[in-house]
Amino acid sequence: MKHVLLILTILLAFLLPVNGENLDSLVLSRVFTYQRNFTHNVNGFSTNLYVKFLYQTNQRNVALWAIPYGYAIADGERNFVSEQYSRVTFRDVDDYENQRQVYYTTIPHNRRTMPTLFEFLTPDLYAVTLYNDHVLSPFNRENRHYYHYNIYRLDNRFVRVNFRPRFWPNTQLVTGQALVEYRTGRIEQAELNGEFDMIRFKTLTMQGRYGARALLPRFVQTDIQFKFMGNDISSHFEALYDCPITLPDTLRVKGDRQMIDSVRPIALSAAEQAIYDEYDRRHPAPSIAQAEATADSLLTAEGRAETDSVAAEPEKKKKKHNYWEEIGWDLIGQNLIRSISTRSDKAELKLFPLLNPHYISYSARKGFAYRMKMGARYRFTPDRYLSLEPQLGYNFKLREFYYTLPLQYRYGRQSQGRVYAKLQKDNRIGNNAVLDEIRQEQGDAAGLEEKDLDLFSDTHFSIRNIVALKPWLTLEAGFIYHHRNAVNPEYMRLFGKPTVYNSMAPLVGIKVRPWKTAPIFSVDYERGLKTKFSDLAYERWEADMSYKHYMTHLQQLNLRFGCGFYTKKERNYFMDFANFRDNNLPEGWDDDWSGNFQLLGSSMYNASDYYLRSNISYESPLLGVSMIPLVGRYVERERAYWNGLSIAHSRIYSEVGYGFTCRYFSMGLFASFLNLEYQRMGCKFTFELFRRW
Repeated sequence: MKHVLLILTILLAFLLPVNGENLDSLVLSRVFTYQRNFTHNVNGFSTNLYVKFLYQTNQRNVALWAIPYGYAIADGERNFVSEQYSRVTFRDVDDYENQRQVYYTTIPHNRRTMPTLFEFLTPDLYAVTLYNDHVLSPFNRENRHYYHYNIYRLDNRFVRVNFRPRFWPNTQLVTGQALVEYRTGRIEQAELNGEFDMIRFKTLTMQGRYGARALLPRFVQTDIQFKFMGNDISSHFEALYDCPITLPDTLRVKGDRQMIDSVRPIALSAAEQAIYDEYDRRHPAPSIAQAEATADSLLTAEGRAETDSVAAEPEKKKKKHNYWEEIGWDLIGQNLIRSISTRSDKAELKLFPLLNPHYISYSARKGFAYRMKMGARYRFTPDRYLSLEPQLGYNFKLREFYYTLPLQYRYGRQSQGRVYAKLQKDNRIGNNAVLDEIRQEQGDAAGLEEKDLDLFSDTHFSIRNIVALKPWLTLEAGFIYHHRNAVNPEYMRLFGKPTVYNSMAPLVGIKVRPWKTAPIFSVDYERGLKTKFSDLAYERWEADMSYKHYMTHLQQLNLRFGCGFYTKKERNYFMDFANFRDNNLPEGWDDDWSGNFQLLGSSMYNASDYYLRSNISYESPLLGVSMIPLVGRYVERERAYWNGLSIAHSRIYSEVGYGFTCRYFSMGLFASFLNLEYQRMGCKFTFELFRRW
């Protein structure tokens, strides 16, 4: 009897209508737990995917050339169609391999345009974020307190869930509605409206019905509008999964109109067909006679007789080339404005754009700086390859050029070992010890402070052999050589001081990560040798711990603690620590912002034979500025900072700060203190425009 009552209770919970807050709570609970309760892992799931794209350039101007991949549609025709047919294999809903098999496009030279738009094809409804690492999903429990829900019962099977941001609009949140199966919480279809990184999107997704397919769409339709500096481009995407035709895996990627016609599972719209018709009118297919002449000319190399003068006539009519477009604008588009990459079976080359706004940074202490990077790799075997990833930079305030040239050779099974060589000039190192000696010998001569006698340019070369003995244990050994030149050699010689200091030191290090999500602990030891080629003897130890704790709804806690000290030092000129040094090749939001000091003077890095440091930052997509109306809707991430430092002959130094990033730039405001005494305030700024493009 008890079992019968239990079964009736469960059936009533599923079938009887529920009103008010009970309905909201019950439906949301089922949506939030659907993936866990009703589906299995999608790893290994494969499907045939057909996608078609319609691009319409409503307004454009010269600024379109500066948008990554925008130059492909910056002149000429305004409307384009692209189609592709692929085999998609999923490791996870947002982690998949898309093997493109057939494609066709009316974009000139088969170019791609704005590939970042493809991110918005397949929303991962049940994950924390809908698209990779951005836009919080309203269907994940972790994000519930960011959204307001209204739920309406439609019939005994479906309910409609309306959702919107709970307090304020933000680029990380969406509005829309979903049709949800009441008994299970499965999403039948959903409409999403949002805006992220200058892309305004409206998506309709119809989900699969059973097992792993319920986590993936069966049909997606997305309308996108992009506006930037007077340019207005709209796009219409349609993606159909589980297409019936399966092409051979051995099929090479083909730009074939006839084949795409044969596998297309849905008809073209009238607008798309009109674009194809106009494209065919401007690019007529070759006649039969021309095709035969071309075939004959190709077979001539195989031993065929020469074609007669009539058959060869079409070959005398050479196509006129627009060399300004093919050489001039293509060169600009492919090398100055967007990154390009090329790959063969063994080699890979990637050149990042020369003109890219997010390579520019600014700080109150260092002024404006610009950097660029590139990469190359050559693979000998699956386990052995050689890579080079140089970075170049220039500081306009210091008028100094910087570079980092890292060469890496990976070897051993699963790349467990590597030899890492690096030639680098990345900072000026300063110390008042030289200036103090001159004062003792010469007295307080006028103008000494303005001669930069305490500054040296540092060029160094290092080579290390790094071996991962275990997944949690890494050892390294090598040596490092420093060549330091006085910034003002004339005055150094005037006061009888050396203008060049060299040092060479063997080094060893150990890195331990007890488990996959644990902090990383490292210890490094370096001993300088006094030889024919080096004149500085020293012994240095450093220890460091860094940890990134990923929390719910894109929140993150960054921790770094470290110390270093010299146990032997003949001269006090250069206290050159590896983990506590100035950085003149800054990158974007995700690198040194949470692990370095922003207002600390360059001389402070070289003023003590020991240091104790701590760097803590907390990151969240919705924290402070995002709550401000109008302005806050564009904020993507925010951070709060605290940095602390203890060195010899100084009070405790600390920095507090706040920073945020949006589609255009990242900015941070920082204040520094000695003990509790306020010292100064400054800011840091980097461009983020088109960083994800």
